[in-house]
Amino acid sequence: MRNLAKAISTTFSEFIYIAVAFSFAANFLALDYILLSQTTTFRIMSTQNTALFNWTALGLSLTTATLFGISIAMLLYVFRARKSGRTEAAPSTFVGTIVAAIASGCPVCGAWLLPLLGIAGSLAVFPFQGLELWVLAILLLGFSINRSARMILGICLPTRRLRRFVTSFAVVSVAIAALFLLPYVPDQYKFKFQQAGVVAPTVADIVFNKKLTTLAAQVNPDEGFAINVNFGNMGYRLVKDGVIDFEKFSSLYARSGSPLTPEQLRIFSEDGLDKPITITKDNAYFLLNLFWAFGLANENPILTEGQIATYGGARIGDFASTGGWSIARKPLEAFFAKDQLASLTVEQQARLQKVAQNVYRPCCGNSTAFPDCNHGMALLGVLELMASNGASEDELFTAAKYFSAFWFPNQAYDVAAYFMATEDKSFADIDPRLAVSEQYFSGRGWSQVKGWLDANLGQTQQTPQQGGSCGV
Repeated sequence: MRNLAKAISTTFSEFIYIAVAFSFAANFLALDYILLSQTTTFRIMSTQNTALFNWTALGLSLTTATLFGISIAMLLYVFRARKSGRTEAAPSTFVGTIVAAIASGCPVCGAWLLPLLGIAGSLAVFPFQGLELWVLAILLLGFSINRSARMILGICLPTRRLRRFVTSFAVVSVAIAALFLLPYVPDQYKFKFQQAGVVAPTVADIVFNKKLTTLAAQVNPDEGFAINVNFGNMGYRLVKDGVIDFEKFSSLYARSGSPLTPEQLRIFSEDGLDKPITITKDNAYFLLNLFWAFGLANENPILTEGQIATYGGARIGDFASTGGWSIARKPLEAFFAKDQLASLTVEQQARLQKVAQNVYRPCCGNSTAFPDCNHGMALLGVLELMASNGASEDELFTAAKYFSAFWFPNQAYDVAAYFMATEDKSFADIDPRLAVSEQYFSGRGWSQVKGWLDANLGQTQQTPQQGGSCGV
Protein backbone atom coordinates (compact mmCIF):
# COMPACT_ATOMS: atom_id res chain seq x y z
CA MET A 1 0.00 0.00 0.00
CA ARG A 2 2.93 2.31 0.81
CA ASN A 3 4.45 1.64 -2.61
CA LEU A 4 1.12 2.34 -4.28
CA ALA A 5 0.81 5.67 -2.47
CA LYS A 6 4.37 6.53 -3.47
CA ALA A 7 3.67 5.74 -7.14
CA ILE A 8 0.51 7.87 -7.13
CA SER A 9 2.39 10.70 -5.40
CA THR A 10 5.15 10.47 -8.00
CA THR A 11 2.62 10.64 -10.82
CA PHE A 12 0.77 13.62 -9.40
CA SER A 13 3.93 15.55 -8.63
CA GLU A 14 3.37 17.09 -12.06
CA PHE A 15 0.24 19.19 -12.50
CA ILE A 16 -0.48 17.84 -15.98
CA TYR A 17 -1.32 14.42 -14.54
CA ILE A 18 -3.68 15.94 -11.98
CA ALA A 19 -5.46 17.68 -14.86
CA VAL A 20 -5.58 14.45 -16.88
CA ALA A 21 -7.01 12.47 -13.96
CA PHE A 22 -9.64 15.10 -13.22
CA SER A 23 -10.61 15.44 -16.88
CA PHE A 24 -11.07 11.72 -17.48
CA ALA A 25 -12.95 11.27 -14.19
CA ALA A 26 -15.30 14.14 -15.05
CA ASN A 27 -15.91 12.79 -18.55
CA PHE A 28 -16.57 9.33 -17.13
CA LEU A 29 -19.24 10.79 -14.83
CA ALA A 30 -20.70 12.82 -17.71
CA LEU A 31 -21.02 9.71 -19.87
CA ASP A 32 -22.49 7.86 -16.91
CA TYR A 33 -25.15 10.56 -16.63
CA ILE A 34 -25.89 10.61 -20.38
CA LEU A 35 -26.42 6.85 -20.45
CA LEU A 36 -28.56 7.00 -17.32
CA SER A 37 -30.74 9.70 -18.86
CA GLN A 38 -31.41 7.48 -21.87
CA THR A 39 -33.19 4.92 -19.70
CA THR A 40 -34.53 6.71 -16.62
CA THR A 41 -34.31 9.89 -14.55
CA PHE A 42 -32.87 10.61 -11.12
CA ARG A 43 -36.36 11.24 -9.74
CA ILE A 44 -37.73 7.95 -11.06
CA MET A 45 -34.62 6.05 -9.98
CA SER A 46 -34.76 7.48 -6.46
CA THR A 47 -38.41 6.59 -5.97
CA GLN A 48 -38.16 3.18 -7.58
CA ASN A 49 -35.22 1.94 -5.47
CA THR A 50 -34.32 1.99 -1.79
CA ALA A 51 -32.06 4.64 -0.29
CA LEU A 52 -29.42 1.94 0.32
CA PHE A 53 -29.26 1.13 -3.39
CA ASN A 54 -29.24 4.77 -4.49
CA TRP A 55 -26.46 5.86 -2.14
CA THR A 56 -24.41 2.73 -2.83
CA ALA A 57 -24.73 3.26 -6.58
CA LEU A 58 -23.71 6.90 -6.21
CA GLY A 59 -20.68 5.99 -4.10
CA LEU A 60 -19.55 3.23 -6.45
CA SER A 61 -20.00 5.47 -9.48
CA LEU A 62 -17.88 8.23 -7.94
CA THR A 63 -15.24 5.69 -6.89
CA THR A 64 -15.12 4.18 -10.38
CA ALA A 65 -14.75 7.60 -12.00
CA THR A 66 -11.96 8.59 -9.59
CA LEU A 67 -10.02 5.36 -10.13
CA PHE A 68 -10.51 5.66 -13.88
CA GLY A 69 -8.94 9.11 -13.87
CA ILE A 70 -6.02 7.94 -11.70
CA SER A 71 -5.45 4.87 -13.89
CA ILE A 72 -5.32 6.89 -17.11
CA ALA A 73 -2.96 9.44 -15.55
CA MET A 74 -0.59 6.71 -14.33
CA LEU A 75 -0.69 4.95 -17.68
CA LEU A 76 0.31 8.17 -19.45
CA TYR A 77 3.06 8.71 -16.90
CA VAL A 78 4.46 5.24 -17.65
CA PHE A 79 4.35 5.90 -21.38
CA ARG A 80 6.08 9.28 -21.09
CA ALA A 81 8.67 7.90 -18.67
CA ARG A 82 9.73 5.27 -21.17
CA LYS A 83 9.78 7.79 -23.99
CA SER A 84 12.07 10.12 -22.01
CA GLY A 85 14.54 7.30 -21.37
CA ARG A 86 13.82 6.58 -17.70
CA THR A 87 14.38 2.86 -18.12
CA GLU A 88 13.51 2.08 -14.53
CA ALA A 89 9.94 2.99 -15.26
CA ALA A 90 9.23 0.66 -18.16
CA PRO A 91 10.69 -2.14 -20.32
CA SER A 92 13.76 -1.22 -22.28
CA THR A 93 12.50 -1.55 -25.85
CA PHE A 94 9.87 0.22 -27.87
CA VAL A 95 7.93 -3.02 -28.25
CA GLY A 96 8.07 -3.36 -24.48
CA THR A 97 6.57 0.10 -24.14
CA ILE A 98 3.63 -0.85 -26.35
CA VAL A 99 3.10 -4.09 -24.43
CA ALA A 100 3.27 -2.19 -21.15
CA ALA A 101 0.65 0.27 -22.41
CA ILE A 102 -1.64 -2.57 -23.44
CA ALA A 103 -1.01 -4.40 -20.16
CA SER A 104 -1.98 -1.37 -18.10
CA GLY A 105 -4.65 -0.08 -20.45
CA CYS A 106 -6.50 -3.33 -21.06
CA PRO A 107 -8.15 -3.42 -17.63
CA VAL A 108 -9.06 0.24 -18.04
CA CYS A 109 -10.87 -0.58 -21.28
CA GLY A 110 -12.67 -3.41 -19.52
CA ALA A 111 -13.66 -1.16 -16.65
CA TRP A 112 -14.95 1.43 -19.11
CA LEU A 113 -17.07 -1.09 -20.98
CA LEU A 114 -18.68 -2.78 -17.98
CA PRO A 115 -20.68 0.22 -16.77
CA LEU A 116 -21.71 0.93 -20.35
CA LEU A 117 -23.08 -2.56 -20.76
CA GLY A 118 -24.68 -2.47 -17.37
CA ILE A 119 -26.47 0.79 -17.78
CA ALA A 120 -27.65 -0.04 -21.27
CA GLY A 121 -28.91 -3.43 -20.22
CA SER A 122 -31.50 -4.57 -17.70
CA LEU A 123 -29.98 -4.34 -14.22
CA ALA A 124 -32.82 -6.24 -12.57
CA VAL A 125 -31.40 -9.58 -13.77
CA PHE A 126 -28.22 -9.18 -11.71
CA PRO A 127 -28.05 -10.43 -8.11
CA PHE A 128 -27.41 -6.90 -6.80
CA GLN A 129 -29.31 -5.03 -9.54
CA GLY A 130 -26.11 -3.98 -11.29
CA LEU A 131 -24.09 -2.81 -8.30
CA GLU A 132 -21.68 -5.66 -9.00
CA LEU A 133 -20.81 -4.06 -12.33
CA TRP A 134 -19.26 -1.10 -10.56
CA VAL A 135 -17.47 -3.49 -8.20
CA LEU A 136 -16.01 -5.37 -11.18
CA ALA A 137 -14.93 -2.08 -12.71
CA ILE A 138 -13.25 -1.03 -9.46
CA LEU A 139 -11.37 -4.35 -9.26
CA LEU A 140 -10.17 -4.00 -12.85
CA LEU A 141 -9.06 -0.45 -12.26
CA GLY A 142 -7.28 -1.51 -9.08
CA PHE A 143 -5.41 -4.14 -11.09
CA SER A 144 -4.44 -1.55 -13.70
CA ILE A 145 -3.27 0.98 -11.09
CA ASN A 146 -1.23 -1.70 -9.32
CA ARG A 147 0.53 -2.70 -12.57
CA SER A 148 1.27 0.92 -13.42
CA ALA A 149 2.57 1.57 -9.90
CA ARG A 150 5.05 -1.30 -10.19
CA MET A 151 6.34 0.06 -13.48
CA ILE A 152 6.66 3.59 -12.11
CA LEU A 153 8.69 2.41 -9.11
CA GLY A 154 10.64 -0.17 -11.08
CA ILE A 155 9.67 -2.89 -8.59
CA CYS A 156 8.59 -5.49 -11.07
CA LEU A 157 10.03 -5.60 -14.56
CA PRO A 158 9.08 -9.01 -15.97
CA THR A 159 11.23 -10.23 -18.83
CA ARG A 160 8.36 -12.12 -20.42
CA ARG A 161 6.30 -9.40 -21.99
CA LEU A 162 3.79 -11.82 -23.51
CA ARG A 163 3.07 -13.27 -20.07
CA ARG A 164 2.20 -9.81 -18.75
CA PHE A 165 -0.17 -9.22 -21.64
CA VAL A 166 -1.80 -12.64 -21.19
CA THR A 167 -2.25 -11.99 -17.48
CA SER A 168 -4.02 -8.70 -18.16
CA PHE A 169 -6.15 -10.26 -20.86
CA ALA A 170 -7.09 -13.12 -18.52
CA VAL A 171 -8.18 -10.72 -15.77
CA VAL A 172 -10.43 -8.82 -18.16
CA SER A 173 -11.81 -12.05 -19.63
CA VAL A 174 -12.74 -13.36 -16.17
CA ALA A 175 -14.51 -10.08 -15.39
CA ILE A 176 -16.47 -10.15 -18.66
CA ALA A 177 -17.37 -13.80 -18.13
CA ALA A 178 -18.67 -12.89 -14.68
CA LEU A 179 -20.72 -10.12 -16.27
CA PHE A 180 -22.52 -12.57 -18.53
CA LEU A 181 -22.86 -15.34 -15.93
CA LEU A 182 -24.20 -13.27 -13.03
CA PRO A 183 -27.71 -12.89 -14.52
CA TYR A 184 -28.10 -16.68 -14.33
CA VAL A 185 -27.76 -16.74 -10.53
CA PRO A 186 -30.99 -18.32 -9.11
CA ASP A 187 -33.60 -15.77 -8.02
CA GLN A 188 -33.49 -16.87 -4.38
CA TYR A 189 -29.92 -15.56 -4.17
CA LYS A 190 -30.74 -12.16 -5.64
CA PHE A 191 -31.24 -9.03 -3.54
CA LYS A 192 -34.25 -6.80 -4.16
CA PHE A 193 -33.61 -3.09 -3.82
CA GLN A 194 -36.81 -1.88 -5.49
CA GLN A 195 -39.40 -0.13 -3.40
CA ALA A 196 -42.28 -2.41 -2.58
CA GLY A 197 -45.15 0.01 -2.31
CA VAL A 198 -43.29 2.28 0.12
CA VAL A 199 -43.35 5.42 -2.00
CA ALA A 200 -46.19 4.65 -4.39
CA PRO A 201 -49.28 2.75 -3.18
CA THR A 202 -50.60 -0.02 -5.39
CA VAL A 203 -53.85 0.17 -7.32
CA ALA A 204 -55.40 -2.06 -4.65
CA ASP A 205 -55.01 0.74 -2.11
CA ILE A 206 -58.51 2.18 -1.66
CA VAL A 207 -57.41 5.65 -0.64
CA PHE A 208 -55.08 6.03 -3.57
CA ASN A 209 -57.73 4.73 -5.94
CA LYS A 210 -60.08 7.45 -4.73
CA LYS A 211 -57.42 10.02 -5.50
CA LEU A 212 -56.90 8.56 -8.96
CA THR A 213 -60.58 9.02 -9.78
CA THR A 214 -60.20 12.79 -9.40
CA LEU A 215 -57.23 13.06 -11.74
CA ALA A 216 -59.11 13.14 -15.04
CA ALA A 217 -61.15 16.13 -13.85
CA GLN A 218 -57.96 17.86 -12.70
CA VAL A 219 -56.12 17.30 -15.98
CA ASN A 220 -59.10 18.29 -18.16
CA PRO A 221 -61.39 20.39 -15.91
CA ASP A 222 -64.98 20.76 -17.09
CA GLU A 223 -64.72 24.56 -16.94
CA GLY A 224 -61.65 24.43 -19.14
CA PHE A 225 -58.62 26.69 -18.93
CA ALA A 226 -58.73 30.35 -19.97
CA ILE A 227 -55.92 32.68 -20.98
CA ASN A 228 -56.05 36.45 -20.65
CA VAL A 229 -56.38 37.03 -24.40
CA ASN A 230 -59.53 37.39 -26.51
CA PHE A 231 -60.18 35.54 -29.75
CA GLY A 232 -60.74 38.72 -31.71
CA ASN A 233 -60.98 38.14 -35.47
CA MET A 234 -57.95 35.87 -35.86
CA GLY A 235 -60.04 33.42 -37.87
CA TYR A 236 -61.13 36.18 -40.24
CA ARG A 237 -57.52 37.26 -40.81
CA LEU A 238 -56.34 33.69 -41.41
CA VAL A 239 -59.06 33.16 -44.01
CA LYS A 240 -58.37 36.54 -45.64
CA ASP A 241 -54.65 35.73 -45.94
CA GLY A 242 -55.35 32.33 -47.49
CA VAL A 243 -54.01 30.31 -44.56
CA ILE A 244 -57.43 28.73 -44.03
CA ASP A 245 -59.90 27.69 -46.70
CA PHE A 246 -63.06 28.29 -44.68
CA GLU A 247 -65.17 25.84 -46.68
CA LYS A 248 -62.67 23.03 -46.10
CA PHE A 249 -62.19 24.05 -42.48
CA SER A 250 -65.88 24.12 -41.61
CA SER A 251 -66.68 20.93 -43.53
CA LEU A 252 -63.94 19.17 -41.55
CA TYR A 253 -65.95 19.67 -38.36
CA ALA A 254 -69.29 19.06 -40.01
CA ARG A 255 -68.09 15.64 -41.21
CA SER A 256 -66.84 14.78 -37.72
CA GLY A 257 -70.30 15.39 -36.27
CA SER A 258 -69.25 18.56 -34.42
CA PRO A 259 -70.11 21.50 -36.71
CA LEU A 260 -68.77 24.92 -35.80
CA THR A 261 -70.80 26.63 -33.09
CA PRO A 262 -72.21 30.16 -33.46
CA GLU A 263 -69.42 31.47 -31.20
CA GLN A 264 -66.75 29.75 -33.26
CA LEU A 265 -68.24 31.15 -36.46
CA ARG A 266 -67.94 34.67 -35.00
CA ILE A 267 -64.16 34.19 -34.78
CA PHE A 268 -64.20 34.08 -38.59
CA SER A 269 -66.23 37.29 -38.90
CA GLU A 270 -64.67 40.71 -39.36
CA ASP A 271 -65.98 41.87 -35.98
CA GLY A 272 -64.57 38.80 -34.27
CA LEU A 273 -65.35 37.38 -30.83
CA ASP A 274 -64.57 39.56 -27.82
CA LYS A 275 -64.27 36.70 -25.38
CA PRO A 276 -61.26 35.18 -23.55
CA ILE A 277 -59.80 32.11 -25.22
CA THR A 278 -60.80 29.08 -23.17
CA ILE A 279 -59.82 25.53 -24.04
CA THR A 280 -62.22 22.76 -23.03
CA LYS A 281 -62.75 19.12 -23.90
CA ASP A 282 -65.37 20.21 -26.43
CA ASN A 283 -63.27 22.73 -28.36
CA ALA A 284 -59.75 21.27 -27.94
CA TYR A 285 -59.71 19.91 -31.50
CA PHE A 286 -61.05 23.19 -32.91
CA LEU A 287 -58.38 25.23 -31.12
CA LEU A 288 -55.69 22.77 -32.18
CA ASN A 289 -56.38 23.46 -35.85
CA LEU A 290 -57.07 27.18 -35.40
CA PHE A 291 -53.76 27.76 -33.62
CA TRP A 292 -51.97 25.39 -35.99
CA ALA A 293 -52.87 27.82 -38.78
CA PHE A 294 -51.96 30.79 -36.56
CA GLY A 295 -48.54 29.32 -35.73
CA LEU A 296 -47.82 28.58 -39.39
CA ALA A 297 -48.67 32.07 -40.58
CA ASN A 298 -47.29 34.32 -37.86
CA GLU A 299 -43.88 35.74 -38.65
CA ASN A 300 -41.45 34.87 -35.88
CA PRO A 301 -37.70 34.14 -35.67
CA ILE A 302 -38.50 30.67 -34.31
CA LEU A 303 -39.79 29.84 -37.80
CA THR A 304 -37.46 31.96 -39.90
CA GLU A 305 -34.20 31.40 -38.01
CA GLY A 306 -34.83 28.44 -35.71
CA GLN A 307 -34.40 24.69 -36.01
CA ILE A 308 -37.29 24.22 -38.42
CA ALA A 309 -35.61 26.63 -40.85
CA THR A 310 -32.20 25.05 -40.31
CA TYR A 311 -33.36 21.49 -40.92
CA GLY A 312 -36.05 22.33 -43.47
CA GLY A 313 -34.23 24.75 -45.71
CA ALA A 314 -35.71 24.67 -49.19
CA ARG A 315 -37.81 21.63 -48.19
CA ILE A 316 -39.69 23.38 -45.40
CA GLY A 317 -42.91 21.68 -46.50
CA ASP A 318 -41.63 18.22 -45.59
CA PHE A 319 -42.56 18.51 -41.90
CA ALA A 320 -45.85 17.22 -40.53
CA SER A 321 -46.69 20.73 -39.34
CA THR A 322 -46.10 22.31 -42.74
CA GLY A 323 -46.88 19.68 -45.35
CA GLY A 324 -49.70 18.30 -43.21
CA TRP A 325 -51.73 21.51 -43.34
CA SER A 326 -53.98 20.61 -46.27
CA ILE A 327 -56.85 23.05 -45.82
CA ALA A 328 -55.18 26.29 -46.93
CA ARG A 329 -56.36 28.39 -49.86
CA LYS A 330 -52.82 29.37 -50.85
CA PRO A 331 -49.59 27.35 -51.16
CA LEU A 332 -47.42 27.10 -48.04
CA GLU A 333 -44.68 29.39 -49.32
CA ALA A 334 -47.25 32.18 -49.76
CA PHE A 335 -48.11 32.41 -46.07
CA PHE A 336 -45.51 30.52 -44.00
CA ALA A 337 -44.17 33.00 -41.40
CA LYS A 338 -45.45 35.90 -43.51
CA ASP A 339 -48.23 37.52 -41.41
CA GLN A 340 -47.95 39.99 -38.53
CA LEU A 341 -50.58 38.32 -36.37
CA ALA A 342 -48.68 38.71 -33.09
CA SER A 343 -45.80 41.19 -33.11
CA LEU A 344 -43.40 40.85 -30.19
CA THR A 345 -40.93 43.23 -28.60
CA VAL A 346 -37.34 42.09 -28.05
CA GLU A 347 -38.14 41.31 -24.41
CA GLN A 348 -41.32 39.40 -25.30
CA GLN A 349 -39.47 37.40 -27.97
CA ALA A 350 -36.75 36.43 -25.49
CA ARG A 351 -39.42 35.29 -23.02
CA LEU A 352 -41.20 33.29 -25.72
CA GLN A 353 -37.95 31.69 -26.86
CA LYS A 354 -37.04 30.63 -23.32
CA VAL A 355 -40.42 29.03 -22.69
CA ALA A 356 -40.69 27.39 -26.12
CA GLN A 357 -37.28 25.77 -25.71
CA ASN A 358 -38.39 24.15 -22.46
CA VAL A 359 -41.86 22.93 -23.41
CA TYR A 360 -41.98 19.42 -24.88
CA ARG A 361 -44.66 17.15 -26.32
CA PRO A 362 -44.98 13.35 -25.96
CA CYS A 363 -45.48 12.63 -29.66
CA CYS A 364 -41.74 13.20 -30.19
CA GLY A 365 -38.61 14.44 -28.48
CA ASN A 366 -38.77 18.01 -29.76
CA SER A 367 -39.56 21.23 -27.96
CA THR A 368 -42.03 23.90 -29.06
CA ALA A 369 -39.03 25.80 -30.42
CA PHE A 370 -38.91 23.09 -33.10
CA PRO A 371 -42.58 22.91 -34.17
CA ASP A 372 -42.34 20.06 -36.66
CA CYS A 373 -45.83 18.70 -35.93
CA ASN A 374 -49.27 20.25 -35.57
CA HIS A 375 -49.27 20.18 -31.75
CA GLY A 376 -45.95 21.99 -31.59
CA MET A 377 -47.00 24.58 -34.17
CA ALA A 378 -50.36 25.16 -32.47
CA LEU A 379 -48.79 25.62 -29.04
CA LEU A 380 -46.25 28.00 -30.55
CA GLY A 381 -49.18 30.03 -31.86
CA VAL A 382 -50.81 30.12 -28.41
CA LEU A 383 -47.58 31.23 -26.75
CA GLU A 384 -46.89 33.86 -29.43
CA LEU A 385 -50.34 35.39 -28.98
CA MET A 386 -50.00 35.41 -25.19
CA ALA A 387 -46.47 36.82 -25.26
CA SER A 388 -47.53 39.64 -27.59
CA ASN A 389 -50.20 40.54 -25.02
CA GLY A 390 -47.70 40.80 -22.18
CA ALA A 391 -48.00 37.37 -20.58
CA SER A 392 -45.35 36.55 -17.99
CA GLU A 393 -43.06 33.52 -18.11
CA ASP A 394 -45.13 31.77 -15.44
CA GLU A 395 -48.34 32.42 -17.38
CA LEU A 396 -46.81 31.02 -20.55
CA PHE A 397 -45.65 27.83 -18.83
CA THR A 398 -49.03 27.37 -17.14
CA ALA A 399 -50.87 27.78 -20.44
CA ALA A 400 -48.51 25.28 -22.07
CA LYS A 401 -49.25 22.82 -19.27
CA TYR A 402 -53.05 22.99 -19.68
CA PHE A 403 -53.25 23.29 -23.47
CA SER A 404 -50.93 20.28 -23.70
CA ALA A 405 -53.12 18.42 -21.21
CA PHE A 406 -56.18 18.92 -23.41
CA TRP A 407 -54.28 17.92 -26.55
CA PHE A 408 -52.50 14.99 -24.89
CA PRO A 409 -54.95 13.98 -22.13
CA ASN A 410 -53.70 10.43 -21.55
CA GLN A 411 -50.05 11.41 -21.33
CA ALA A 412 -50.83 14.36 -19.05
CA TYR A 413 -52.90 12.01 -16.89
CA ASP A 414 -49.91 9.69 -16.54
CA VAL A 415 -47.66 12.56 -15.47
CA ALA A 416 -50.31 13.66 -12.97
CA ALA A 417 -50.60 10.10 -11.61
CA TYR A 418 -46.83 9.90 -11.21
CA PHE A 419 -46.64 13.12 -9.18
CA MET A 420 -49.66 12.11 -7.12
CA ALA A 421 -48.02 8.76 -6.34
CA THR A 422 -44.56 10.10 -5.56
CA GLU A 423 -45.25 13.56 -4.11
CA ASP A 424 -48.99 13.50 -3.32
CA LYS A 425 -49.53 16.52 -5.57
CA SER A 426 -52.65 17.43 -7.48
CA PHE A 427 -52.28 18.36 -11.15
CA ALA A 428 -52.74 22.04 -10.31
CA ASP A 429 -49.84 21.89 -7.84
CA ILE A 430 -47.33 20.41 -10.30
CA ASP A 431 -44.78 23.00 -11.39
CA PRO A 432 -45.69 23.63 -15.05
CA ARG A 433 -41.99 23.75 -15.90
CA LEU A 434 -41.78 20.11 -14.79
CA ALA A 435 -45.15 19.03 -16.20
CA VAL A 436 -44.13 19.91 -19.77
CA SER A 437 -40.38 19.35 -19.40
CA GLU A 438 -38.22 17.02 -21.44
CA GLN A 439 -37.80 14.87 -18.33
CA TYR A 440 -41.52 14.09 -18.06
CA PHE A 441 -43.41 15.16 -21.20
CA SER A 442 -41.16 14.44 -24.16
CA GLY A 443 -41.65 11.13 -25.95
CA ARG A 444 -38.83 9.53 -23.97
CA GLY A 445 -39.73 11.24 -20.71
CA TRP A 446 -43.37 10.20 -20.84
CA SER A 447 -42.49 6.60 -21.76
CA GLN A 448 -40.30 6.41 -18.65
CA VAL A 449 -43.12 7.79 -16.51
CA LYS A 450 -45.52 5.28 -18.07
CA GLY A 451 -43.06 2.46 -17.41
CA TRP A 452 -42.80 3.48 -13.77
CA LEU A 453 -46.59 3.57 -13.43
CA ASP A 454 -46.97 0.13 -15.01
CA ALA A 455 -44.31 -1.32 -12.73
CA ASN A 456 -45.55 0.26 -9.51
CA LEU A 457 -49.26 0.94 -9.92
CA GLY A 458 -50.40 -1.45 -12.61
CA GLN A 459 -53.28 -0.34 -14.81
CA THR A 460 -54.44 3.16 -13.89
CA GLN A 461 -57.64 4.87 -14.94
CA GLN A 462 -57.35 6.62 -18.29
CA THR A 463 -58.98 9.72 -19.69
CA PRO A 464 -61.03 9.54 -22.91
CA GLN A 465 -58.79 9.78 -25.98
CA GLN A 466 -59.07 13.14 -27.70
CA GLY A 467 -57.02 15.93 -29.20
CA GLY A 468 -56.50 14.61 -32.71
CA SER A 469 -53.53 13.09 -34.44
CA CYS A 470 -50.55 14.86 -36.01
CA GLY A 471 -52.64 15.70 -39.09
CA VAL A 472 -55.79 17.64 -40.01
